[in-house]
Amino acid sequence: MRRFWVLPAVALLMGCEALSPALKYEAAARQLRFSLDRVEPRIELAFPLEQSRLRLRLGVGVDNPTEQRLRTRRVAGNLRLNAQGGDHALGAVSFPEGADLAPKGRSVLKVDVALGYSDLKTAWGPLSGAVLRHEPATWSLAGEARFEVLGIEFGVPFRTSKGSGS
Repeated sequence: MRRFWVLPAVALLMGCEALSPALKYEAAARQLRFSLDRVEPRIELAFPLEQSRLRLRLGVGVDNPTEQRLRTRRVAGNLRLNAQGGDHALGAVSFPEGADLAPKGRSVLKVDVALGYSDLKTAWGPLSGAVLRHEPATWSLAGEARFEVLGIEFGVPFRTSKGSGS
């Protein structure tokens, strides 16, 4: 009968982390800090206008202040532009490769995105102002980084932004 009480007593004394190391990784992942380091937009005008495109090169920095090495499975989010007094959805962005996040280190996720005029009709004026005339604008990315540790999958939400223009 005494053996039956040993395991719960050990779990109580050592905590849940002793029974599930994945909790330690999940806690570390929640401490990550994301930053929108680079937004390099380029408008490619074409005739007819419907064939025009917006090309974006994005760099998202990820600081890992913990002692845990983490590996993302997928990072994705929604890109927005706040310009000319309005907030405009530009589309979904997905970083195709996972990232190895070294302990006490910094990693940069990079992606190139091409968006067509038909996807951006309502935001075309503010976009051209921000990109061609360098008007003040704020780019923002809100999304989720997905991890899998010891067969347990979890996500960590993030939100970051970067101002541009004069």
